[in-house]
Amino acid sequence: MGTEIVAIEDKSLFIWQDSLKPEDYLIATYYVETCLDAEFTAVAIAMEQSATTTKLPGFKSFNLSPFTARVISVEITGETKDTFLPFYRLKTGVYQGNYKKSGYFSAIIKIAFPFANFGKSITNLWNSVGGEVYRMGFINTAKILDLDFPDLYLQALKGPLFGIKGIRDKFKIENRPLFIRSTRPAVGLTIEEMAKINYSVLKGGFDGVKDDELTVDNSLAPFLKRINKMVEIVKRVEDETGEKKFYLANIIDEPLKTFKLAELAVKAEVDGLLVAPALQGLGIAQDIASMTGVPVLSHSSWSDLLTRHPKFGISEPLLIKIQRIAGADMVMLPGNFATAFSGQESEEECISACFSNWGKILPSLPVLAGGKNPEELKNYLQKVGSKDFMLIVATAVDHHPAGIEAGARAFREAWELIK
Repeated sequence: MGTEIVAIEDKSLFIWQDSLKPEDYLIATYYVETCLDAEFTAVAIAMEQSATTTKLPGFKSFNLSPFTARVISVEITGETKDTFLPFYRLKTGVYQGNYKKSGYFSAIIKIAFPFANFGKSITNLWNSVGGEVYRMGFINTAKILDLDFPDLYLQALKGPLFGIKGIRDKFKIENRPLFIRSTRPAVGLTIEEMAKINYSVLKGGFDGVKDDELTVDNSLAPFLKRINKMVEIVKRVEDETGEKKFYLANIIDEPLKTFKLAELAVKAEVDGLLVAPALQGLGIAQDIASMTGVPVLSHSSWSDLLTRHPKFGISEPLLIKIQRIAGADMVMLPGNFATAFSGQESEEECISACFSNWGKILPSLPVLAGGKNPEELKNYLQKVGSKDFMLIVATAVDHHPAGIEAGARAFREAWELIK
């Protein structure tokens, strides 16, 4: 923490002024529980996530005004006595407010962050709005609910390379959901075993197959041999059925190896790539898409650590929004989407994060996974509000009494009954 010197006269540097231009700022909305004054907490966040300090002895005054985060509003929503994080107090300026004697204030805080501090970098943006918020010892819990981007700033970002229409055009699938199976078992299979399973699923009517996020480069199934075999199986089934099929290869690995795997995958003519932004960095989809020119699926591995707690981390719709802005053509929705455990408001917000009109930022294809079955296809259609979604299915296919080829066919047949 670097905020050792905070003069009361500098507070105005961290408060929104009407003379500032809204188009130069991103607005972050936080839910916070704090044992400090809620207003002081908001200013402390703005300071810690921008200037940190405003004066240094022996130096003239700095021109910080264009670069400081600015508190727009603080709405105290209640109080709580439940402790989520252990309290601690440091000898820095951001800890010098009035402490609540017991319990915590809860508040909704809006803070404006100048684009000048992070530019087009999604990683630097993420660092600016959240970097050290969660380590402040007076904060009991915090969740970033949303980021509001002015249209002008969105125009400067790339977003998905293909988007929904581009995915449909590339995979030649119109007017219905896309059906795909993830490699199961995820580990321990030989390449020949994978090929046999994937052949049956594609022959049964699934549009594609993908590596599981745990299906990695190893001695049993070396990456290059595996992807070449999967591409061969895809082309074989295309020839036999006359339908377009596709294969998505997993390139989740160490940074340098990820780009090497992507290069190999493109040369092998895979149809798309699988990345995990919560593991590999939020900018990974954009970098891989720019490098390879193929569609990218943003997988949810480790994402639930960020989103699942109702009062800590970031909201699920916000994570989807960021992945879309960062270039993901396909984005996984929460595992409980379209189940009895998911609320309608949350579902609508997640879909909106995929589909909303953000200027030139193309929409991302929502991906539903987790126990999905053919009998619920109509429900998924209603929840998404569109035919534009992908189903990743394994269990319902694998457990079909007539085998996995029939299990895949059951989804296509179910769709024929409701289309």
